[in-house]
Amino acid sequence: MKKTLLFISILAIGLYYINEKTHWITNRTYELKDVSKSSVILFHKMKTQEHVYDFFVHITGHIEGKAKITLNYQNSSKNPYKIENISGDVDIKWGGDWYADVLKIEYEPIVDVKNGSLSFEYAFSGL
Repeated sequence: MKKTLLFISILAIGLYYINEKTHWITNRTYELKDVSKSSVILFHKMKTQEHVYDFFVHITGHIEGKAKITLNYQNSSKNPYKIENISGDVDIKWGGDWYADVLKIEYEPIVDVKNGSLSFEYAFSGL
């Protein structure tokens, strides 16, 4: 009985520590309020994260017209990491290795974007 209780306690402490250090569960959101205008959005790691090694971005919503979304490093304007042309219903999932503290999303309306909404859910994984 004592061994089982000790095992459960150690497991619980270990899982808590892993969650606090990796931040897998902590997703944040950003709403793009005016899809008719170009925007540059910077997503930052959490202050408690020291070494980022992974990212996840989920973009959802709807726009009337056509637009382009690019993902890149904060200080880079060449060779975007990801590019997506969007129109109508939007459901994009990006993720992968990432070793920077900030990622940059650039949104650019291309053809007749008058209204709509976009939501960005994002998270960094780090130690």
